Amino acid sequence: MNASADRLSVPHASAGRHTQRLLLACAVATLCGCTLVRVDLPANGVATPAHFAEAPTEPGTALPDTARWWRQVPDPALHALIERSLHANADVRIALARVKEARGVISQAESALYPTLSGFGGIGRNRQDVLPSTPEGLPVTLPDVRVPISRFDGFGLAAAWEVDLFGRRRSDIDAAREAELAQTERVHGAQLLVAGDIAANYAEARAIEHRLAVLDRVEATLQTLLRYVRGRFTAGQASRADIDRAQAQLANVQGQRAPLQGLLASRLRRLAVLSGQTPGALTTLPTPTAAAPANASVIPTALPTVLPSSVLEQRPDVRGTARQVRALAARLGSAKAELLPSFYLGFLNTDGRLSIGDNLGARDQFTAWGVGMRLPIFEGGRIRARIASADARLEAAAVQHEQAVLSALEDVENAYGMRHALDQRATQLAASLQHGNDAARHAQRLFEQGSTLLQPALEARLTALQREDELIQTQAARARATIAFYQAIGGGWQDETASRAETAERAPR
Repeated sequence: MNASADRLSVPHASAGRHTQRLLLACAVATLCGCTLVRVDLPANGVATPAHFAEAPTEPGTALPDTARWWRQVPDPALHALIERSLHANADVRIALARVKEARGVISQAESALYPTLSGFGGIGRNRQDVLPSTPEGLPVTLPDVRVPISRFDGFGLAAAWEVDLFGRRRSDIDAAREAELAQTERVHGAQLLVAGDIAANYAEARAIEHRLAVLDRVEATLQTLLRYVRGRFTAGQASRADIDRAQAQLANVQGQRAPLQGLLASRLRRLAVLSGQTPGALTTLPTPTAAAPANASVIPTALPTVLPSSVLEQRPDVRGTARQVRALAARLGSAKAELLPSFYLGFLNTDGRLSIGDNLGARDQFTAWGVGMRLPIFEGGRIRARIASADARLEAAAVQHEQAVLSALEDVENAYGMRHALDQRATQLAASLQHGNDAARHAQRLFEQGSTLLQPALEARLTALQREDELIQTQAARARATIAFYQAIGGGWQDETASRAETAERAPR
């Protein structure tokens, strides 16, 4: 038998007519695709004040570059640590990795807008020898039966497309894009925090170095006082109690050194870890110079006057929660779109052949396309429950945004108030230190003129050194308040992902 004569075929409709119908259906779907389930954003329940109550009433200084506010401090070592940490810090790197993850989610969501196309195929060969046994009682013996070799092969192409008629897929894309932008703001928040943490630890380390230098002078003065009291005791002009009192003072001061050194070491280890290094990588700070004195991290400039509206535009946490609200609003729109019909376009084409032996074979070709619709009629409340959950998440996100706004306003007010109080304290201590130094110099002159003993001069010097130590601690607290202010207004992050974010914003939807 001729194989070609036995070939079986399945007739199908004209491909041209099918193509025209398919194109018409696609055009109608595209025109109708403008429909989108919209969700209104919750209203912001926080009334933004026109100005901060604790802001300086007199004209403030011009607002510096808030993205790199630490450059007001003339200390290259501080600059290098912070700018290294903006890329090397573990929290920043984790946040950046999550931005990449969020971008992958966007790509997944966008892929749902496009048709799926898949191919399939197979080939096989089968041969079986059948050797039946002769049933009992049968008068004849059955011969062996050999089944001919069978071969088959086939392949096909399938395509499917869910038409996003009511915007469910586009809402998913909007949600993914807003979530990516919210994650980008978490990167900015991590940079803001690490810049502030490094500046605060650096200021504290410099202050401790300064306090240790003052402690050296206090100890030297007490050593002199102890020798002087012992000399007077030998001369019969002082009692044993005077010596004990001087020794107690000296021992107390010497006992302060180890805790300060331990605190300095912990600050250095913290600086190393924050900048992405091992804890032992930083053992000392660079030697202070005229350009970067030991107390340069105090940041002595007056705070600038900022407006609440500009702070809310700059703060990463406020910006991030606003993005999260938009993302969840889009999720709610996607959930509501599930109540509406879904339309599908499908296409299938297969071609295959089956042959048995050398002479018998058949070939089959099949082509089909169609349009389908799915309308939820009864889902057991699943869709309504999903909508209710999405609506509740949106409500919670709106409250979180309001909380972020209130916290931002509070942080700035607190920073202004604390800096103002510490400015006053520093001014008073500076005046007290000046008077103490004057008193110490006067007492020293009286001793040199023979008008008084050495002990009052030494005690006056110790009092002045005590005031200097208090001033150093106040200056360190003032530096921390200044750092807190720049963190509160949203300074310290680098908008390296802005261009990508803007590209996502402008992308067609």
